[in-house]
Formats: sequence, C-alpha cells, structure tokens
Amino acid sequence: MSQEAPAISDATKRSGSNGNGERPAFQVLDRTFAILDLFDEERPEWTATEIARTLDLPVPTTHRILMALKQRGYVSQHEETKRFRLGVGALHLGDRAHASVDLRLLSRPVLKRLSRETGETALLTVVAPGGSRGVCLERVETAQPLRLSVQPGRRVPLHAGSSQKALLAFLPEDAIERVLSQPLERLCERTIVDPSDLRAELAHIRERGWARSAEETNLGVSGIAIPVLSERGVVVCAIGIAGPSARLDDARIASEFHQVASAAEEIATALGHRLPALEAPS
Repeated sequence: MSQEAPAISDATKRSGSNGNGERPAFQVLDRTFAILDLFDEERPEWTATEIARTLDLPVPTTHRILMALKQRGYVSQHEETKRFRLGVGALHLGDRAHASVDLRLLSRPVLKRLSRETGETALLTVVAPGGSRGVCLERVETAQPLRLSVQPGRRVPLHAGSSQKALLAFLPEDAIERVLSQPLERLCERTIVDPSDLRAELAHIRERGWARSAEETNLGVSGIAIPVLSERGVVVCAIGIAGPSARLDDARIASEFHQVASAAEEIATALGHRLPALEAPS
C-alpha cells in the first residue's frame, strides 16, 4: 500500500516554513550573521567561495548575501583580489554598541559650554547612513545676533566644511575613494571640488588632527572641527564650532582651538574613545 505524503499544515503555509520549522526569512538572517561572524582579527579577509565552503552554503547564496552587505557598507571588497572584509558600516555599528549611550544627550552640556566659551555655534556631526554625507546630530547656537544657524538633521557632503572633512579624513581608505570617485558638488565659492586637491587637504587634516574651512558650505562662514576616534581609529563623530568668517578668522581659531579640543576630549573620554594626535594652530 502506498503511503501518502504528509499534508502541509495551513499554519506552515501561512508562516512560509521550509518544513524544518525554520522560515526562509529567518534562515537568511541566520546565514547573514554567520557570514559576519567569520570576520575576525585572525582572518579578516575571505572570498565568497571560502565562506560558502566553511559554512556549507551554496556559493550563489553566499555571493547574494555578500552583495547585499556590501551595498549597505557592512562589508567591502578589494577591487583586485575580490576578497571581502568588514566595511565601515559594521565598524560604526560596533562602535555605537560599545558606546551604549545617547551621543546627543551626552554631548549637549559640553556643546553648551563650548558655545558659551567661544561665542560661536557648537556642532556635533556624524557620518550619515550611506557614507557620503555628514549629518548634524546636535548643535547649540550662540546668543550673538550674527551667527550660524544649523538645524539638527541637516546633511552636507563630506567633502565640504570643517566638520565633514574631519570625518572624511579618518574614514577607511575605500570609503574615502568612494567619495572621491563621485562628482564633488560645489556648495560655495571655496568648496574643494578637485579630487587631487581634496586628497591633499585630507592628508593635511590627518597630519595635524583637525579640519578648518572658510566659505566651503555657506558664504561668509568659517569653522574648525576635531574628530573623535574609536580605539581602532574609526571615526565616531566630529566636534566643532562655526561662525561668521569676519569674526572667526585665523587669530580667533588659534585662540579658541584649545576650547574645541577640550570639548572633544571630554566627549571622547566619556565614550571610551580618543582624539587623534593634535597639532595646535600657530
């Protein structure tokens, strides 16, 4: 007597189960985390074939997951070797988890003091999702009638302005190259739009540990910013001040530099992070 195949229950049909009690969506999620778990200090780079063999997964499935992770910045791929490693998205996620605090809540009293001490607008800026723009996470405006007014949530290309350049300079090299490979939008008269000039500017920022801008995002506006780095050297945020160029000239920037550095150091210490080596302006 032939045996009938067991009927698939209505509940299984509705849940989309694969018959083993595991829904496809959960299976993909489990495989994605398994792939990410492979990247560590002992073996930071993998090919799609090596990952598939190690996890006993089909190569096409592995490649599809890796492409989705690459698109979101959680892995990056070397152009020549085609090997994958963790991307800036994964590093930022780890640093946010390590901080385990509300960055805005922690930074606001520091920004208030910085604005009061310098008489300028104090800014907290981070890299926006996508990795091509900076976003103002928090700001405290000065009480002076002539001031820079920035709304939290405002996004600016990473190649323009002191806070954005401070972030860009300390991103991983592949993330910097992605920004440089795109057309650089001119926001104002002195926006750097030549990739070679921008590379030189970023190298200078890394050498001295801070960024300066003058009329790169807004006419008549200057600024200075210092990045906060994780222990691995991944940029977490930038702390800076901005104001009218007529007021925030070279002499003022030199005199206010230690105030900005002190504020950035306080926030970095509270997060368990650090600042780059700083060379004060002369």
